[in-house]
Amino acid sequence: MLFQSSPGRVLFLILLLRLTTLGQAPETVVATVGDSEITLKQVDETVASTILPLKQQLYAIRKIALDNLITTRILEREAKAQGVSIQELRRRLTQGEISVSAAQVEETYAQNASFFAAMSPDEARERLRLDLENQFRIRNYRAGIEALKKKWPVLVKLELPPASGKEFGDNGSPAKGALKPTVTIVEFSDFECPFCQQVQDTLKQIMDRYGSQVRLVFKHLPLEGHRNSLPAARAAYCAGEQERFWQFHDALFGSRNLSAEFFIETAASLGLHRERFEACLNAERSRTAVMKDVETAKRYRVDSTPSFLINGKLVKGALTFTDFQSLIERELN
Repeated sequence: MLFQSSPGRVLFLILLLRLTTLGQAPETVVATVGDSEITLKQVDETVASTILPLKQQLYAIRKIALDNLITTRILEREAKAQGVSIQELRRRLTQGEISVSAAQVEETYAQNASFFAAMSPDEARERLRLDLENQFRIRNYRAGIEALKKKWPVLVKLELPPASGKEFGDNGSPAKGALKPTVTIVEFSDFECPFCQQVQDTLKQIMDRYGSQVRLVFKHLPLEGHRNSLPAARAAYCAGEQERFWQFHDALFGSRNLSAEFFIETAASLGLHRERFEACLNAERSRTAVMKDVETAKRYRVDSTPSFLINGKLVKGALTFTDFQSLIERELN
């Protein structure tokens, strides 16, 4: 889910950020009390939790706009090179192998039958088939854009927002990777979010590639409207109490059946102590742990999943490996 904001909100953010600096250096003395000086840096430190999220939101808005402009420029150049219109080029990029089997349609229908109660089974299956085909076309389009970025090299120089404080370390949250990382990635995620599920393979690639330099920290952000996400988050926390968080995490993202029965079955398959696990599920501490992450997200205006803080810099959405790699390399360099 991408960050959305009205033009008025964007203008407010820009004006507020300008007012917070007024072109002054952090060491600038902005007031004196007797012979005691107060610097701009001291002022900013007292309101860091307010200023930082606004800077990160402004970056997210600019990044989305920049990505759109980059894609448009690439399409313009490629369309001209091929001698076709941009609309025709977009159509060509969606072409490619599209294979949706009857078995895939049946499986998807079985998993979502309750959503099609007011529709005939044949109509529901046809709609699902079309949806699955469109997913293939979107994947083809994204792959085509990525290929064009190699043909038409892109160099992004947009300045990243400043890093946040120590509260984005492990701080009791599940984490893996380098013990003394150069780059820390904090992931805010929801086990019922399809985009969060989509990005998991990419994160595994990142950790395989940069595991000696990067640390991945997981924070829960169960969204309203996802009725199973909070119970799933609590179950993952409880698995973590028995040192099985990441295995349980993988099982949750690998399943579309986030039921209480599935939690118990998964716990058993991972060798968890059943009574301890079930007691934790019903205990207030599992809910408190999840809500602590939710409060952290609210404080820093993280309101969608997946969202990531890369050395404290906020980026939103299911980033590609190339996106992560670019951001990580900038931090390493």
